[in-house]
Amino acid sequence: MNFFAYEYDPAVKFDMYTPMHLLMLGITLVVVVVFFLFSKRIANSPHEQTIRRSFAGFFIVLLIGLMIVDGSGGHIWLPLHLCSISYLLTIALLITDNKRIFKYVFFTGIIGGLVTFAIPDLAHSGYNRFRFYEFIIAHTALIVFPIYYLVHRKFEITRRDAIMAIVITNVIGFAMIPVNILLDRTGIVPDANYMFVMNPPEDVQAVFGTFPWHMLTFELVLLVTFFGLYAIAAWYQRKQKAA
Repeated sequence: MNFFAYEYDPAVKFDMYTPMHLLMLGITLVVVVVFFLFSKRIANSPHEQTIRRSFAGFFIVLLIGLMIVDGSGGHIWLPLHLCSISYLLTIALLITDNKRIFKYVFFTGIIGGLVTFAIPDLAHSGYNRFRFYEFIIAHTALIVFPIYYLVHRKFEITRRDAIMAIVITNVIGFAMIPVNILLDRTGIVPDANYMFVMNPPEDVQAVFGTFPWHMLTFELVLLVTFFGLYAIAAWYQRKQKAA
C-alpha cells in the first residue's frame, strides 16, 4: 500500500512552516487534549498498569512499523537521535515505572518533543504516509507521558535531576560525533547526522550556525530549556505540596 511506502508523494509532501506543518501541529494538539481529558481517569483506574503497558505495546508496534517502512526504502533505522533514545526510554518507563528513567526522559522527552515539532525532520512525508502519523504519535508520547507521571503518578523532579540530564545528554551528544563519522565512512548511514551534532537542519542553519559553532548554540538552548522546565516542575511541586 502507498500509505506504508517510504518514498513521499511529491503532490502531498511535508515542508516546515507550511499548511502541512500547521496540520501536524493541529493533530498533535487534538491528541494532547484528548489524552489529558482522560489522563485522570486512567490514573485512577484499577487497570492503570495494564493501560500503560498497552500504550507501550502500541508504541512498540508503531516502532516496528517504522523500521519496516525505512527498510523498504533501503534505510536502516537506528535509535541514535535524542528523540529516538527518549522514545525507547518512554516505552521502558511505561512498562517498568522506573524513576531513574523518568528523571531523564522528563527533560529529553518534553524538550525533545517540543523542539522536534518546531523543526520536524520528516523527509517530506505528507499526511498520506504512515511515517507522518507515527511521527506525531511518537513525539506526542514523549511530551504527555512524563507530564502524566509528574501530575498523576507524583514522581518528583529535583535540580540535581536537571543537572544530571544535561550532563548525560552532553555525553551522548559528543559521543555521537565519532559514531556519525564511522557510520558515514563505512557507508552504513551516508552523511550520518544523529543528534544533529555534525550540522543543524538546513532550515534553521541561519539561526543555529554551522559546525562546530552550532554546538555552542545547542548547548545554550539545552541549558535554558532544561533549567526552565525544571523551574516549571519545581513550581508545580511546591504548589501541590502547599495545597
